[in-house]
Amino acid sequence: MKLRWKILIGLGILLTLVCASLFVTFHVQPVREVEAYRKTLRAQGEKLDWSEIRPPAVTAADNSAETVQRAFSMFDADSEKVPYAMKLVAPGRALIGWQQHDARNSEFTNSWDEFGAKVDANRAVFDLLREVVMRPKLEFPLDEKNVSFSLFTNLVPMRRAVQKLDGAAVLALRRGDPGTAATNIVTMLALVQKNAGQGLEICHLVRLAMANIAATPTWELLQSSNVSAQQLAAVQSGWQQLDFLRDAENALMLERAWGSAQSQESRASHKGFTNVFTELIDLSGSGGGTGSGWPELLENVTQGPRLAVSEELWRTSWSYEDELLNLKCTQIALDAIRNMETNRSGCLKTNYDVMLVRLASLSPTNSGAAWLDTLKIPDLRRILSDSNVGAMVRKTLMTEAVRDLAMSAIGLKRYQLQHGRLPDALAELVPEFLPAVPIDPYDGKPIKYHPYDDGAFLLYSVGKDGADDGGDPSPVSGRSDSFSWFDSRDMVWPLPASAAEVENFYAHPPK
Repeated sequence: MKLRWKILIGLGILLTLVCASLFVTFHVQPVREVEAYRKTLRAQGEKLDWSEIRPPAVTAADNSAETVQRAFSMFDADSEKVPYAMKLVAPGRALIGWQQHDARNSEFTNSWDEFGAKVDANRAVFDLLREVVMRPKLEFPLDEKNVSFSLFTNLVPMRRAVQKLDGAAVLALRRGDPGTAATNIVTMLALVQKNAGQGLEICHLVRLAMANIAATPTWELLQSSNVSAQQLAAVQSGWQQLDFLRDAENALMLERAWGSAQSQESRASHKGFTNVFTELIDLSGSGGGTGSGWPELLENVTQGPRLAVSEELWRTSWSYEDELLNLKCTQIALDAIRNMETNRSGCLKTNYDVMLVRLASLSPTNSGAAWLDTLKIPDLRRILSDSNVGAMVRKTLMTEAVRDLAMSAIGLKRYQLQHGRLPDALAELVPEFLPAVPIDPYDGKPIKYHPYDDGAFLLYSVGKDGADDGGDPSPVSGRSDSFSWFDSRDMVWPLPASAAEVENFYAHPPK
Protein backbone atom coordinates (compact mmCIF):
# COMPACT_ATOMS: atom_id res chain seq x y z
CA MET A 1 0.00 0.00 0.00
CA LYS A 2 1.35 3.35 -0.98
CA LEU A 3 2.36 5.76 1.75
CA ARG A 4 -0.17 8.32 0.54
CA TRP A 5 -3.08 5.93 1.13
CA LYS A 6 -1.73 4.99 4.55
CA ILE A 7 -1.64 8.68 5.47
CA LEU A 8 -5.19 9.23 4.20
CA ILE A 9 -6.49 6.19 6.08
CA GLY A 10 -4.70 7.33 9.21
CA LEU A 11 -6.15 10.81 8.90
CA GLY A 12 -9.61 9.30 8.34
CA ILE A 13 -9.31 7.18 11.49
CA LEU A 14 -8.02 10.18 13.44
CA LEU A 15 -10.91 12.34 12.20
CA THR A 16 -13.39 9.62 13.15
CA LEU A 17 -11.92 9.38 16.63
CA VAL A 18 -11.98 13.15 17.04
CA CYS A 19 -15.62 13.30 15.94
CA ALA A 20 -16.53 10.42 18.24
CA SER A 21 -14.73 12.11 21.11
CA LEU A 22 -16.52 15.40 20.46
CA PHE A 23 -19.87 13.59 20.25
CA VAL A 24 -19.24 11.91 23.60
CA THR A 25 -17.99 15.12 25.20
CA PHE A 26 -20.65 17.49 23.91
CA HIS A 27 -23.69 15.18 23.73
CA VAL A 28 -23.40 11.78 25.40
CA GLN A 29 -21.72 13.02 28.56
CA PRO A 30 -24.18 15.93 29.22
CA VAL A 31 -27.12 13.59 28.59
CA ARG A 32 -25.76 11.05 31.05
CA GLU A 33 -25.06 13.73 33.66
CA VAL A 34 -28.65 15.02 33.50
CA GLU A 35 -30.10 11.50 33.68
CA ALA A 36 -27.82 10.58 36.59
CA TYR A 37 -28.67 13.71 38.55
CA ARG A 38 -32.41 13.30 37.97
CA LYS A 39 -32.09 9.71 39.17
CA THR A 40 -30.31 10.91 42.31
CA LEU A 41 -33.03 13.47 43.02
CA ARG A 42 -35.77 10.89 42.56
CA ALA A 43 -33.97 8.57 44.95
CA GLN A 44 -34.17 11.41 47.49
CA GLY A 45 -37.94 11.60 46.99
CA GLU A 46 -37.99 14.66 44.76
CA LYS A 47 -40.84 15.14 42.29
CA LEU A 48 -39.49 16.45 39.01
CA ASP A 49 -42.33 16.38 36.48
CA TRP A 50 -45.09 18.93 36.14
CA SER A 51 -47.80 16.25 36.31
CA GLU A 52 -46.53 15.21 39.74
CA ILE A 53 -46.41 18.70 41.21
CA ARG A 54 -49.23 20.76 39.74
CA PRO A 55 -51.91 21.43 42.34
CA PRO A 56 -55.23 19.59 42.06
CA ALA A 57 -58.02 21.42 40.32
CA VAL A 58 -60.09 23.71 42.52
CA THR A 59 -63.87 23.63 42.25
CA ALA A 60 -65.60 26.76 40.99
CA ALA A 61 -67.35 27.12 44.34
CA ASP A 62 -63.99 27.31 46.15
CA ASN A 63 -62.21 29.48 43.60
CA SER A 64 -62.50 33.26 43.34
CA ALA A 65 -60.56 33.47 40.06
CA GLU A 66 -63.58 34.23 37.87
CA THR A 67 -64.69 37.07 40.12
CA VAL A 68 -61.20 38.51 40.38
CA GLN A 69 -60.73 38.37 36.61
CA ARG A 70 -64.02 40.22 36.17
CA ALA A 71 -62.54 42.92 38.38
CA PHE A 72 -59.40 42.95 36.23
CA SER A 73 -61.50 43.50 33.11
CA MET A 74 -63.03 46.61 34.70
CA PHE A 75 -59.70 48.34 35.37
CA ASP A 76 -59.42 51.77 33.80
CA ALA A 77 -56.63 52.50 31.36
CA ASP A 78 -54.85 54.94 33.68
CA SER A 79 -51.75 53.83 35.52
CA GLU A 80 -52.11 53.47 39.27
CA LYS A 81 -51.55 56.74 41.10
CA VAL A 82 -51.13 56.06 44.80
CA PRO A 83 -50.41 59.00 47.12
CA TYR A 84 -47.40 59.00 49.39
CA ALA A 85 -47.99 56.61 52.27
CA MET A 86 -45.45 55.53 54.88
CA LYS A 87 -42.99 57.51 52.80
CA LEU A 88 -39.65 57.70 54.56
CA VAL A 89 -38.61 61.34 54.71
CA ALA A 90 -35.76 60.86 57.20
CA PRO A 91 -34.04 57.76 58.59
CA GLY A 92 -36.68 55.78 60.48
CA ARG A 93 -39.30 58.53 60.01
CA ALA A 94 -42.24 58.39 57.60
CA LEU A 95 -44.91 60.89 56.67
CA ILE A 96 -48.51 59.87 57.30
CA GLY A 97 -50.00 59.95 53.83
CA TRP A 98 -53.64 60.48 54.72
CA GLN A 99 -52.78 63.47 56.91
CA GLN A 100 -51.15 65.43 54.06
CA HIS A 101 -52.84 68.49 52.56
CA ASP A 102 -53.21 66.85 49.17
CA ALA A 103 -52.89 63.48 47.47
CA ARG A 104 -49.47 63.41 45.86
CA ASN A 105 -46.37 61.44 45.10
CA SER A 106 -43.30 62.18 43.00
CA GLU A 107 -45.36 61.93 39.79
CA PHE A 108 -48.67 63.68 40.52
CA THR A 109 -50.46 66.11 42.81
CA ASN A 110 -54.24 66.10 43.18
CA SER A 111 -56.67 67.41 45.72
CA TRP A 112 -58.15 64.72 47.93
CA ASP A 113 -61.51 65.35 46.25
CA GLU A 114 -60.00 64.71 42.82
CA PHE A 115 -58.24 61.58 44.00
CA GLY A 116 -61.38 60.43 45.81
CA ALA A 117 -63.44 60.76 42.64
CA LYS A 118 -61.06 58.43 40.79
CA VAL A 119 -61.15 55.88 43.62
CA ASP A 120 -64.94 56.05 43.89
CA ALA A 121 -65.25 55.36 40.17
CA ASN A 122 -63.72 51.94 40.89
CA ARG A 123 -66.16 51.01 43.65
CA ALA A 124 -67.50 48.05 41.68
CA VAL A 125 -63.95 46.78 41.16
CA PHE A 126 -63.27 46.84 44.90
CA ASP A 127 -66.54 45.05 45.65
CA LEU A 128 -65.52 42.21 43.32
CA LEU A 129 -61.97 42.02 44.67
CA ARG A 130 -63.24 41.74 48.23
CA GLU A 131 -64.98 38.50 47.34
CA VAL A 132 -61.54 36.84 47.33
CA VAL A 133 -61.75 36.78 51.13
CA MET A 134 -64.87 34.63 51.04
CA ARG A 135 -63.40 31.67 49.12
CA PRO A 136 -60.47 29.45 50.07
CA LYS A 137 -58.48 29.64 46.82
CA LEU A 138 -57.50 31.95 43.99
CA GLU A 139 -56.21 29.85 41.11
CA PHE A 140 -56.37 31.17 37.59
CA PRO A 141 -57.12 28.91 34.59
CA LEU A 142 -53.98 27.15 33.41
CA ASP A 143 -53.18 26.33 29.78
CA GLU A 144 -51.07 23.16 30.01
CA LYS A 145 -49.65 23.83 26.54
CA ASN A 146 -48.58 27.36 27.43
CA VAL A 147 -48.11 27.43 31.17
CA SER A 148 -45.97 30.55 31.32
CA PHE A 149 -48.35 32.70 29.27
CA SER A 150 -51.47 31.67 31.18
CA LEU A 151 -49.73 32.43 34.48
CA PHE A 152 -48.03 35.66 33.42
CA THR A 153 -51.30 37.04 32.02
CA ASN A 154 -52.59 37.62 35.54
CA LEU A 155 -49.43 38.98 37.17
CA VAL A 156 -49.71 42.62 36.08
CA PRO A 157 -53.43 42.95 36.92
CA MET A 158 -52.81 41.25 40.29
CA ARG A 159 -50.25 43.90 41.18
CA ARG A 160 -52.49 46.66 39.83
CA ALA A 161 -55.33 45.38 42.02
CA VAL A 162 -53.15 45.66 45.12
CA GLN A 163 -52.03 49.17 44.14
CA LYS A 164 -55.65 50.22 43.66
CA LEU A 165 -56.58 48.81 47.07
CA ASP A 166 -53.56 50.58 48.58
CA GLY A 167 -54.72 53.95 47.30
CA ALA A 168 -58.31 53.26 48.37
CA ALA A 169 -57.15 52.36 51.89
CA VAL A 170 -55.22 55.63 52.24
CA LEU A 171 -58.27 57.56 51.01
CA ALA A 172 -60.53 55.76 53.49
CA LEU A 173 -58.24 56.81 56.32
CA ARG A 174 -58.30 60.37 55.03
CA ARG A 175 -62.10 60.20 55.21
CA GLY A 176 -61.99 58.89 58.77
CA ASP A 177 -63.12 55.39 57.80
CA PRO A 178 -60.58 52.89 59.19
CA GLY A 179 -63.07 50.04 58.72
CA THR A 180 -62.97 50.33 54.93
CA ALA A 181 -59.20 50.79 55.05
CA ALA A 182 -58.84 47.58 57.09
CA THR A 183 -61.12 45.70 54.67
CA ASN A 184 -58.98 46.81 51.74
CA ILE A 185 -55.78 45.71 53.49
CA VAL A 186 -57.31 42.32 54.33
CA THR A 187 -58.25 41.99 50.64
CA MET A 188 -54.68 42.81 49.56
CA LEU A 189 -53.30 40.12 51.85
CA ALA A 190 -55.94 37.61 50.73
CA LEU A 191 -54.94 38.09 47.09
CA VAL A 192 -51.42 37.07 48.11
CA GLN A 193 -52.31 34.20 50.44
CA LYS A 194 -55.05 32.53 48.40
CA ASN A 195 -52.95 32.51 45.22
CA ALA A 196 -49.89 31.12 47.01
CA GLY A 197 -50.19 27.58 45.66
CA GLN A 198 -50.00 28.53 42.00
CA GLY A 199 -47.24 29.72 39.78
CA LEU A 200 -43.58 29.87 38.99
CA GLU A 201 -40.71 31.82 40.51
CA ILE A 202 -41.87 35.09 38.95
CA CYS A 203 -45.36 34.57 40.40
CA HIS A 204 -43.86 34.19 43.87
CA LEU A 205 -41.81 37.36 43.39
CA VAL A 206 -44.93 39.30 42.40
CA ARG A 207 -46.73 38.03 45.51
CA LEU A 208 -43.79 39.16 47.63
CA ALA A 209 -44.00 42.60 46.04
CA MET A 210 -47.73 42.71 46.75
CA ALA A 211 -47.16 41.82 50.41
CA ASN A 212 -44.57 44.59 50.74
CA ILE A 213 -47.05 47.04 49.23
CA ALA A 214 -49.61 45.93 51.86
CA ALA A 215 -47.19 46.93 54.63
CA THR A 216 -47.68 50.56 53.63
CA PRO A 217 -51.42 50.93 54.36
CA THR A 218 -50.95 48.68 57.40
CA TRP A 219 -48.57 51.27 58.87
CA GLU A 220 -50.94 54.07 57.89
CA LEU A 221 -53.85 52.28 59.61
CA LEU A 222 -51.85 52.12 62.84
CA GLN A 223 -51.58 55.92 62.83
CA SER A 224 -55.38 56.26 63.03
CA SER A 225 -56.84 57.32 66.37
CA ASN A 226 -60.23 55.72 65.76
CA VAL A 227 -59.24 52.26 64.48
CA SER A 228 -60.88 49.49 66.49
CA ALA A 229 -59.33 46.41 68.06
CA GLN A 230 -61.55 44.23 65.86
CA GLN A 231 -60.33 45.93 62.68
CA LEU A 232 -56.72 45.52 63.77
CA ALA A 233 -57.27 41.85 64.60
CA ALA A 234 -58.63 41.23 61.09
CA VAL A 235 -55.58 42.80 59.45
CA GLN A 236 -53.23 40.94 61.79
CA SER A 237 -54.94 37.65 60.91
CA GLY A 238 -54.38 38.43 57.23
CA TRP A 239 -50.65 38.83 57.83
CA GLN A 240 -50.50 35.74 60.03
CA GLN A 241 -51.94 33.52 57.29
CA LEU A 242 -49.08 34.30 54.92
CA ASP A 243 -46.35 31.67 54.69
CA PHE A 244 -43.68 32.90 52.31
CA LEU A 245 -41.31 29.98 52.95
CA ARG A 246 -43.86 27.37 52.01
CA ASP A 247 -44.88 29.43 48.99
CA ALA A 248 -41.22 29.68 47.93
CA GLU A 249 -40.76 25.92 48.17
CA ASN A 250 -43.82 25.28 46.03
CA ALA A 251 -42.76 27.88 43.45
CA LEU A 252 -39.26 26.41 43.18
CA MET A 253 -40.61 22.90 42.62
CA LEU A 254 -42.96 24.13 39.91
CA GLU A 255 -40.18 26.22 38.34
CA ARG A 256 -37.87 23.21 38.20
CA ALA A 257 -40.49 21.02 36.54
CA TRP A 258 -41.45 23.74 34.07
CA GLY A 259 -37.80 24.50 33.27
CA SER A 260 -37.01 20.87 32.50
CA ALA A 261 -40.11 20.64 30.32
CA GLN A 262 -38.98 23.75 28.44
CA SER A 263 -35.53 22.25 27.90
CA GLN A 264 -37.01 19.02 26.58
CA GLU A 265 -39.37 20.87 24.24
CA SER A 266 -36.59 23.12 22.94
CA ARG A 267 -34.40 20.19 21.85
CA ALA A 268 -37.16 17.90 20.57
CA SER A 269 -37.60 19.76 17.26
CA HIS A 270 -36.98 23.04 15.47
CA LYS A 271 -40.59 24.01 16.16
CA GLY A 272 -40.15 23.27 19.85
CA PHE A 273 -36.94 25.30 19.92
CA THR A 274 -38.69 28.23 18.25
CA ASN A 275 -41.70 28.00 20.60
CA VAL A 276 -39.49 28.23 23.65
CA PHE A 277 -36.98 30.80 22.49
CA THR A 278 -39.35 33.19 20.77
CA GLU A 279 -40.72 34.08 24.21
CA LEU A 280 -37.39 34.12 26.04
CA ILE A 281 -34.90 35.93 23.81
CA ASP A 282 -34.51 37.81 20.56
CA LEU A 283 -32.09 35.56 18.71
CA SER A 284 -31.41 38.14 16.07
CA GLY A 285 -30.06 40.51 18.71
CA SER A 286 -28.30 38.05 20.99
CA GLY A 287 -25.29 37.10 18.93
CA GLY A 288 -21.89 38.57 18.83
CA GLY A 289 -20.63 39.84 22.11
CA THR A 290 -17.29 41.56 22.21
CA GLY A 291 -15.84 40.58 18.83
CA SER A 292 -14.80 43.24 16.33
CA GLY A 293 -17.50 44.68 14.12
CA TRP A 294 -18.32 42.98 10.85
CA PRO A 295 -19.45 44.70 7.65
CA GLU A 296 -23.23 44.95 7.58
CA LEU A 297 -23.49 42.81 4.44
CA LEU A 298 -21.45 40.03 6.04
CA GLU A 299 -23.61 40.27 9.20
CA ASN A 300 -26.81 39.88 7.19
CA VAL A 301 -25.54 37.09 4.95
CA THR A 302 -24.24 34.98 7.82
CA GLN A 303 -27.04 35.58 10.31
CA GLY A 304 -29.08 32.52 9.28
CA PRO A 305 -26.15 30.06 9.40
CA ARG A 306 -24.94 31.49 12.74
CA LEU A 307 -28.37 31.06 14.32
CA ALA A 308 -28.61 27.55 12.87
CA VAL A 309 -25.26 26.61 14.44
CA SER A 310 -26.39 28.07 17.76
CA GLU A 311 -29.66 26.12 17.65
CA GLU A 312 -27.86 22.86 16.86
CA LEU A 313 -25.35 23.38 19.65
CA TRP A 314 -28.21 24.09 22.05
CA ARG A 315 -30.33 21.13 21.06
CA THR A 316 -27.50 18.59 21.08
CA SER A 317 -25.42 19.81 24.02
CA TRP A 318 -26.02 23.14 25.69
CA SER A 319 -29.63 22.42 26.66
CA TYR A 320 -28.46 19.52 28.81
CA GLU A 321 -25.81 21.69 30.46
CA ASP A 322 -28.44 24.34 31.14
CA GLU A 323 -30.96 21.84 32.49
CA LEU A 324 -28.38 20.30 34.81
CA LEU A 325 -27.31 23.69 36.11
CA ASN A 326 -30.88 24.73 36.79
CA LEU A 327 -31.66 21.43 38.49
CA LYS A 328 -28.68 21.87 40.79
CA CYS A 329 -29.35 25.55 41.51
CA THR A 330 -32.98 24.87 42.31
CA GLN A 331 -32.09 21.96 44.57
CA ILE A 332 -29.66 24.13 46.51
CA ALA A 333 -32.35 26.79 46.97
CA LEU A 334 -34.89 24.13 47.97
CA ASP A 335 -32.48 22.74 50.55
CA ALA A 336 -32.10 26.22 52.03
CA ILE A 337 -35.84 26.94 52.10
CA ARG A 338 -36.65 23.56 53.62
CA ASN A 339 -34.04 24.02 56.31
CA MET A 340 -35.61 27.38 57.08
CA GLU A 341 -39.06 25.81 57.32
CA THR A 342 -37.78 23.06 59.62
CA ASN A 343 -36.03 25.52 61.94
CA ARG A 344 -38.19 28.64 61.83
CA SER A 345 -37.03 29.64 65.30
CA GLY A 346 -33.39 29.74 64.22
CA CYS A 347 -31.32 32.13 62.17
CA LEU A 348 -32.68 31.75 58.64
CA LYS A 349 -29.89 33.94 57.28
CA THR A 350 -27.42 31.13 58.07
CA ASN A 351 -29.19 28.88 55.58
CA TYR A 352 -29.22 31.71 53.06
CA ASP A 353 -25.47 32.28 53.42
CA VAL A 354 -24.73 28.56 52.97
CA MET A 355 -26.92 28.59 49.87
CA LEU A 356 -24.95 31.48 48.35
CA VAL A 357 -21.66 29.63 48.82
CA ARG A 358 -23.08 26.50 47.20
CA LEU A 359 -24.54 28.47 44.29
CA ALA A 360 -21.23 30.24 43.70
CA SER A 361 -19.53 26.88 43.34
CA LEU A 362 -21.79 26.13 40.37
CA SER A 363 -20.85 29.19 38.33
CA PRO A 364 -20.71 27.88 34.75
CA THR A 365 -17.59 28.19 32.63
CA ASN A 366 -18.73 28.39 29.03
CA SER A 367 -16.04 26.56 27.10
CA GLY A 368 -15.43 28.07 23.70
CA ALA A 369 -17.03 31.40 24.63
CA ALA A 370 -14.18 33.33 23.02
CA TRP A 371 -14.54 31.76 19.59
CA LEU A 372 -18.33 32.01 19.82
CA ASP A 373 -17.92 35.75 20.38
CA THR A 374 -15.52 36.01 17.48
CA LEU A 375 -17.88 34.14 15.15
CA LYS A 376 -20.90 36.00 16.60
CA ILE A 377 -22.73 32.78 17.37
CA PRO A 378 -25.33 33.38 20.12
CA ASP A 379 -24.18 31.54 23.24
CA LEU A 380 -27.53 30.53 24.71
CA ARG A 381 -25.89 29.20 27.86
CA ARG A 382 -24.79 32.73 28.69
CA ILE A 383 -28.28 34.07 28.10
CA LEU A 384 -30.31 31.46 29.96
CA SER A 385 -28.09 29.99 32.66
CA ASP A 386 -28.18 33.00 34.99
CA SER A 387 -30.22 31.51 37.82
CA ASN A 388 -32.18 33.94 39.99
CA VAL A 389 -33.02 31.53 42.79
CA GLY A 390 -30.61 33.29 45.14
CA ALA A 391 -32.40 36.61 44.68
CA MET A 392 -35.75 34.92 45.18
CA VAL A 393 -34.69 33.43 48.51
CA ARG A 394 -33.21 36.79 49.58
CA LYS A 395 -36.49 38.58 48.85
CA THR A 396 -38.45 35.85 50.60
CA LEU A 397 -36.32 36.32 53.72
CA MET A 398 -36.80 40.08 53.59
CA THR A 399 -40.57 39.78 53.29
CA GLU A 400 -40.64 37.36 56.22
CA ALA A 401 -39.05 40.14 58.28
CA VAL A 402 -41.66 42.63 57.01
CA ARG A 403 -44.43 40.24 58.06
CA ASP A 404 -42.92 39.84 61.53
CA LEU A 405 -42.64 43.61 61.99
CA ALA A 406 -46.19 44.25 60.77
CA MET A 407 -47.67 41.60 63.07
CA SER A 408 -45.67 42.91 66.04
CA ALA A 409 -46.69 46.53 65.38
CA ILE A 410 -50.37 45.55 65.16
CA GLY A 411 -50.07 43.52 68.36
CA LEU A 412 -48.57 46.54 70.11
CA LYS A 413 -51.40 48.78 68.94
CA ARG A 414 -54.03 46.28 70.11
CA TYR A 415 -52.36 46.01 73.51
CA GLN A 416 -52.18 49.80 73.76
CA LEU A 417 -55.88 50.17 72.97
CA GLN A 418 -56.81 47.70 75.67
CA HIS A 419 -54.38 48.73 78.42
CA GLY A 420 -53.79 52.39 77.66
CA ARG A 421 -50.04 51.88 77.52
CA LEU A 422 -47.37 49.92 75.69
CA PRO A 423 -46.03 46.63 77.08
CA ASP A 424 -42.55 46.49 78.52
CA ALA A 425 -41.68 43.53 76.26
CA LEU A 426 -43.16 41.75 73.25
CA ALA A 427 -43.61 38.63 75.40
CA GLU A 428 -46.55 40.42 77.09
CA LEU A 429 -48.45 40.26 73.79
CA VAL A 430 -48.51 36.44 73.86
CA PRO A 431 -50.95 34.77 73.43
CA GLU A 432 -53.75 37.36 73.33
CA PHE A 433 -52.25 39.75 70.80
CA LEU A 434 -49.60 37.57 69.16
CA PRO A 435 -49.40 33.77 68.83
CA ALA A 436 -45.69 33.97 69.67
CA VAL A 437 -42.93 36.55 69.73
CA PRO A 438 -41.67 36.71 66.13
CA ILE A 439 -38.12 35.53 65.55
CA ASP A 440 -35.92 37.77 63.44
CA PRO A 441 -34.96 35.72 60.35
CA TYR A 442 -31.64 37.54 60.18
CA ASP A 443 -30.22 36.61 63.58
CA GLY A 444 -32.51 33.94 65.05
CA LYS A 445 -33.38 36.13 68.05
CA PRO A 446 -36.70 37.81 68.92
CA ILE A 447 -37.64 40.91 66.96
CA LYS A 448 -36.17 43.90 68.77
CA TYR A 449 -38.51 46.17 70.73
CA HIS A 450 -38.06 49.10 73.10
CA PRO A 451 -40.88 51.38 74.38
CA TYR A 452 -40.33 55.11 74.83
CA ASP A 453 -41.76 57.29 77.58
CA ASP A 454 -43.80 59.36 75.11
CA GLY A 455 -45.85 56.35 73.95
CA ALA A 456 -43.79 55.70 70.83
CA PHE A 457 -41.58 52.64 70.39
CA LEU A 458 -38.57 51.25 68.57
CA LEU A 459 -39.30 48.06 66.63
CA TYR A 460 -36.79 46.55 64.24
CA SER A 461 -35.11 43.60 62.57
CA VAL A 462 -31.32 43.59 62.38
CA GLY A 463 -31.60 43.47 58.60
CA LYS A 464 -29.78 41.72 55.82
CA ASP A 465 -26.27 42.03 57.27
CA GLY A 466 -27.34 40.13 60.39
CA ALA A 467 -25.67 42.71 62.66
CA ASP A 468 -27.62 44.43 65.43
CA ASP A 469 -26.86 48.15 65.19
CA GLY A 470 -29.26 49.05 67.98
CA GLY A 471 -32.09 50.06 65.68
CA ASP A 472 -29.99 52.35 63.48
CA PRO A 473 -32.20 53.37 60.52
CA SER A 474 -29.50 55.24 58.62
CA PRO A 475 -29.05 54.13 55.01
CA VAL A 476 -26.23 51.73 54.20
CA SER A 477 -25.65 53.58 50.93
CA GLY A 478 -24.85 56.76 52.82
CA ARG A 479 -27.24 58.84 50.69
CA SER A 480 -28.86 61.66 52.61
CA ASP A 481 -31.72 62.33 50.18
CA SER A 482 -33.23 58.86 49.75
CA PHE A 483 -34.33 56.41 52.41
CA SER A 484 -35.54 52.82 52.34
CA TRP A 485 -36.02 50.57 55.31
CA PHE A 486 -34.71 47.71 53.16
CA ASP A 487 -31.42 49.54 52.65
CA SER A 488 -30.78 50.68 56.21
CA ARG A 489 -28.40 49.34 58.83
CA ASP A 490 -31.35 47.88 60.72
CA MET A 491 -34.81 47.35 59.26
CA VAL A 492 -36.76 49.75 61.50
CA TRP A 493 -40.56 50.01 61.64
CA PRO A 494 -40.90 53.77 61.03
CA LEU A 495 -42.09 56.36 63.50
CA PRO A 496 -44.28 59.24 62.25
CA ALA A 497 -42.18 62.09 60.89
CA SER A 498 -42.35 65.53 62.46
CA ALA A 499 -43.94 68.44 60.62
CA ALA A 500 -40.47 69.91 60.08
CA GLU A 501 -39.17 66.66 58.56
CA VAL A 502 -42.15 66.49 56.19
CA GLU A 503 -41.74 70.14 55.21
CA ASN A 504 -38.05 69.59 54.53
CA PHE A 505 -38.86 66.57 52.37
CA TYR A 506 -41.28 68.56 50.22
CA ALA A 507 -38.80 71.42 49.97
CA HIS A 508 -35.92 69.11 49.01
CA PRO A 509 -37.42 66.02 47.32
CA PRO A 510 -35.11 63.14 46.37
CA LYS A 511 -33.52 63.53 42.95
